[in-house]
Amino acid sequence: MNKYTEIHPNGQRAYQFVADTAYVRESGTKGEHKAAEYILKEAEQAAAQTGKSVYIQTPRMEFFQCPDFQQKKAELVICQPYKKAYPVRAYLNGACTLEEGITAPFLFVGKGDDISLSKAKGAVVLVCDPIREDMINKIKAAGALGFVTICGTPLDQGEDRIPTQYRRKAGDLPGVSVHYLDAVEIVEKQASQCCLNIQQSEISRNSANVAVRILGTDFPEEIVTVTAHYDSVPEGPGAYDNMSGGAMVMEAFHHFAEHRPARTMEFIWFGSEEKGLVGSQNYVKSHEGEMSSHVFNLNVDLAGQLLGGNVLGVTADPTVCAELKTLMEENQLGVTIKNQVWASDSNTFAWKGVPALTLNRDGFGMHTRHDTVEYISPRALEEGAKTLCTAATWVANKPELSFEREIPEDMKRELEKYFA
Repeated sequence: MNKYTEIHPNGQRAYQFVADTAYVRESGTKGEHKAAEYILKEAEQAAAQTGKSVYIQTPRMEFFQCPDFQQKKAELVICQPYKKAYPVRAYLNGACTLEEGITAPFLFVGKGDDISLSKAKGAVVLVCDPIREDMINKIKAAGALGFVTICGTPLDQGEDRIPTQYRRKAGDLPGVSVHYLDAVEIVEKQASQCCLNIQQSEISRNSANVAVRILGTDFPEEIVTVTAHYDSVPEGPGAYDNMSGGAMVMEAFHHFAEHRPARTMEFIWFGSEEKGLVGSQNYVKSHEGEMSSHVFNLNVDLAGQLLGGNVLGVTADPTVCAELKTLMEENQLGVTIKNQVWASDSNTFAWKGVPALTLNRDGFGMHTRHDTVEYISPRALEEGAKTLCTAATWVANKPELSFEREIPEDMKRELEKYFA
């Protein structure tokens, strides 16, 4: 029996939501603005259908500025023992070379082990795989002048040969990504000297969050948020990452609009998540005065593909995991529960002391042009929406919260490092 009758049968409404927004929605672009208007209109229509404006506030947009970097030039030329320019894309981190570039020894350092990096002083280093801030800092500490990382697979052809662009905190160390097949040629030909030239500038993008609030019956002063980001990377339309998550949040809004919760609920679609959780960080900043009233955040990030399993990544006390496990067993909803910090907008709430979780599903094509609606399953959307509503009902309607509004100390430390 479907307890959530306002979730559209067979996931068709949620699927249409994803299909209607099947275009690139990069932060600050016309695509993101178009999607925000679409979400606002859908929320307005859903609210109007209930006829219950007494407790459903008017859906709204909250605008903000998203800081970013724009690539002006990214060049990698191997100078010795042969000369060839390779297509690359800069790590968007604000780091530039001199206007004429860097001419330096070129060194392949594998995965960036200590022995290989011991020879990196004064060189530009090639590292396997995309790298994060800790490895970038390690490369910098070794005295390297710049870095090149590898993306893609040996099977890629055509458009898939275009290097991926990454956004990382990397101080003043310039870096680029190069495709796997080009990296193979560079290493096979024993490149020993290169010229690396990166020029980028800081810009500001106009972005927005979309939100709608339902006032609670018994505990209106306590707030539960249900969230997902709706922006995408520039490489693809982000059906799996994460408009499917946005569709599931809209399905949850349909349900709770008809079944008023005990606690106040805010449904939020964040912009600019792909630029570093910027939308959710703007939300907690602009709502700073009421954050002490927030008791739980339920976030969705990566959803909607048929073959996969649902995971609840819980950033809260282990007692929350135990209760969710019992809840899911009682409702025969298959999930894996992990008690950890999750790299999504739930982190922003946990960082501010609000227990949080992210509902996540395995899938294919994230951050590529292949992340399209063709791989989205209405059945998986319906299943995910029911899982989300089950967890949201549990926290929104409990007569008394059985867990503390606090984050474990080890997670606090990890979050502080994450947002440093």
